[in-house]
Amino acid sequence: MSSFYLKMLALVLMVIDHVAQFIPGMPVWMHWIGRLAAPVFIFCSIWSFSYTKNLKNYILRLYFAGIVMSFVQWKLHIPNNFFRTLFCLVSILYLLESYQKKLDFRKKLFAYLFWQLGLVGVCIILLSCTHLPENFIAYVLAAVMGSVFYLEGGLVYVFLGILFWIFREEKKKLAVSFCLFDVILFGLTTTSIVSISMGWLRFHFHILSVPLEVLGYLLDTVIGLPPVELGGSMWSQNYEWMMIGSLPLILLYNNKKGRALKWFFYIIYPVHIVILWCVGSYYF
Repeated sequence: MSSFYLKMLALVLMVIDHVAQFIPGMPVWMHWIGRLAAPVFIFCSIWSFSYTKNLKNYILRLYFAGIVMSFVQWKLHIPNNFFRTLFCLVSILYLLESYQKKLDFRKKLFAYLFWQLGLVGVCIILLSCTHLPENFIAYVLAAVMGSVFYLEGGLVYVFLGILFWIFREEKKKLAVSFCLFDVILFGLTTTSIVSISMGWLRFHFHILSVPLEVLGYLLDTVIGLPPVELGGSMWSQNYEWMMIGSLPLILLYNNKKGRALKWFFYIIYPVHIVILWCVGSYYF
C-alpha cells in the first residue's frame, strides 16, 4: 500500500474519531477506531522525511501549518494540532540524521536542548506571570516558538515516531518495537503505577516534593502522561493502547509514494475540525 492510500485511510479513521470528539452522544467505539490514525500519520511522516528532496521546506510546512492550526486551537479551545507534533518529530529526526552523518551533532543537540528547555521555562513563566490567556500561551506562543510544550499526544507520540524511523527498513524489528512500546504505554496509562510511585516518594522523601511537583507538571504538559488521568478504564478513558491496531496497516506499506496531494492534507485537517466543532456547538 502506498503512502497516499495509507494517509487517506488514516484520514477516514481520524474523521471518525473527531466526529465522536465534537458531536455529543457518539459511541466510544468511534474513539477506538480513531486510535489507529495517529501511528499511520506518524509512519508516513518519517518516510516523507526520508524521501523529501527539500527537507527545509518540509519542516517549514509543518511549522507554519502548526502555527495556523494553533490559532484554531486558541479560538475553539481544543487540543487538536497534530502538525506541531509532527514538526517536533521531524526536528528530532534531523538531529538523529546529523548524528548518523556526523554533521556537527553535538553542537546541534546542545542548541536544541537549550532551545527546548528554555522555551518550556518561558511558557511556564508566562502562564504564571502574565494576563495573557492560558490557551494563547500554551497553543499559539508555543507553536510560534516551536516548543514541545502542550503537543497533541505529547513526546510519547514523538518517541513512537523515532522508533518507526530507526526500524523503518526492518519490518520485524519495527513490529516488535511497536508492540513493546504499546505494552509499556498500556502499563503506564491503565494502571496507577506512576501516581502511586510519585506519592510513595513524596511521602517517604519530603525533600523530593518540589522535584516531583515539577515532574508531574512536565508529565502533563510535555511528556503526554498526565498523572491525574492515569489508571482510568482501558475501554472508556485510557484507550491509547489501541493504536497497536494500526500495525497491520503499517506493515502493508510498499515504499511507494502514490498520488501526490501534498496540500490536501494540510488543508483538510483544520477545515474538517472547524466544521465538526461548529456542528457540535450549534446544532446539538
